[in-house]
Amino acid sequence: MLDNLWQFYELESSFWSREDIDATGRFNSLAGFLGRLGDPDASQWGYLIHHDGHVAGLLLIGLQQLEERTIKEFADLYVLPKYRGLGIASEVIRQTVMASDHPWLICVFRDDGKALRFWERAFERLPFSSVRELLSQEYPDLREFIVNDPNHLHAATA
Repeated sequence: MLDNLWQFYELESSFWSREDIDATGRFNSLAGFLGRLGDPDASQWGYLIHHDGHVAGLLLIGLQQLEERTIKEFADLYVLPKYRGLGIASEVIRQTVMASDHPWLICVFRDDGKALRFWERAFERLPFSSVRELLSQEYPDLREFIVNDPNHLHAATA
């Protein structure tokens, strides 16, 4: 199910990512990721998002090494078009990022205008204790943010 939803995510992203399908007619697969799910030493997690008893999307979370510490990354969030505008994505953020007591990494592709607008609104609307944009040269195609970092409680909103 996660891999099928990933195909929809990749289809919508292909407008700005310019990714092509492979010889089997599919975009990149989550096969490697899915093979690691359930590993007791996992550093990545995948979740189905449900709404009114139906699958409405997916959420992928991973661990990253950043600023000499391990931090959770809110890696990929996809809500099926039918369920957009219902506050589902914001609720997922509330139940994960806002419900935890540790900082999170949020990465958004610079070319993904819809995702950037979503996160800019989320940073304004939701009660993050801090939002700090990283100015990394390592990944020029990404905008990276650390949110809810107790080391930067008074950081300016990005």
